[in-house]
Amino acid sequence: MRVKNFLFQSFAQFFFPIFLVLFFIASVIVFIRIAEVTFIVKIGFFELFSLYFYTLPIMMFFVIPLSFFVACVLCLSRLSFDYELPVLFALGMNPKEIVNIFLPIAFLATFSLSILSLVLIPLSDLFYKRFLEERKNDININLQAGEFGQKLGNWLVYIEKNRQDENVYENIVLLSLEKERGLIFAKEAKIMNYLGVMEAILSNGQVYRLEKASEMIERIEFQKLILRNSVGYISDLNLGVVEYWRQAFYPNDKQKRVLRNLAMYILISLFPLMSLFYFPLLGIKNPRYQKNWTILQIMVVVAIFYGLVYLVANTFPLLGIAVIPVAWFILGYWGYRKWISRYY
Repeated sequence: MRVKNFLFQSFAQFFFPIFLVLFFIASVIVFIRIAEVTFIVKIGFFELFSLYFYTLPIMMFFVIPLSFFVACVLCLSRLSFDYELPVLFALGMNPKEIVNIFLPIAFLATFSLSILSLVLIPLSDLFYKRFLEERKNDININLQAGEFGQKLGNWLVYIEKNRQDENVYENIVLLSLEKERGLIFAKEAKIMNYLGVMEAILSNGQVYRLEKASEMIERIEFQKLILRNSVGYISDLNLGVVEYWRQAFYPNDKQKRVLRNLAMYILISLFPLMSLFYFPLLGIKNPRYQKNWTILQIMVVVAIFYGLVYLVANTFPLLGIAVIPVAWFILGYWGYRKWISRYY
């Protein structure tokens, strides 16, 4: 019991600092992503944190397995080079006991990741999309004067001046690169929501469009022009968790993406449990004869695993779900038997 508590304390000393650092980095990336949303719709301070809250499951999902793996290996490596593990082995302990000690927390990590990936991530993703659609329905468009690259529906927009009136702009330019290519100049534009359809009411301007037949540019002057764009509707906004994952097993426009995510989520969720023998394989060292290459070894193993996950998730996801966990576990056990258990 004392040895178990000793190992858990050593593990915690690595896990929580690593987790906090990776979580902070992931949070910065998420806030950058959310900042991109503010270029399209206006959101307040509390709405900003609502979007951040919706991304918490996906952040936790990618941070926990990496933190867990690194902490387990570094924990054993430090104990080895501090001559504490060699002392325990000299007193009769063997590496198999270390594996048994880490087994419950590896199972707990895998169970937590399974809940995050198969339940919470689909729900948070749907809530995130629903939130953005509701904001678009409110037509809280956030167009800034003098900035390029802003979008209004399928149109790229540039405005010269914002009026104090809400959603009213002066000297606006709209460019469409879709099938109906065109360029519109207008002295004034008012954007409003009418029965769920976005309307841009343009006044006193010109339309330039390319005629495909004659390849000539047509110029049309107008006093009033109304552009209507139905607010995008996402068909799966009201899906439950079961219905969300069922999309991976019948033909539909999202089948490939959902099937890829399913394979990726399952494999990464199993990573702590099926890497159980990699902890002693990479962490247990002989401090007298071996150099401390642990961090480099961790980087190589993690890169190989995530590379395999990405490969099988995009090529043969269902087969990969069955093959990768077994192959990865057997490879780790073989290395453990060859380099660890026969010597300690």
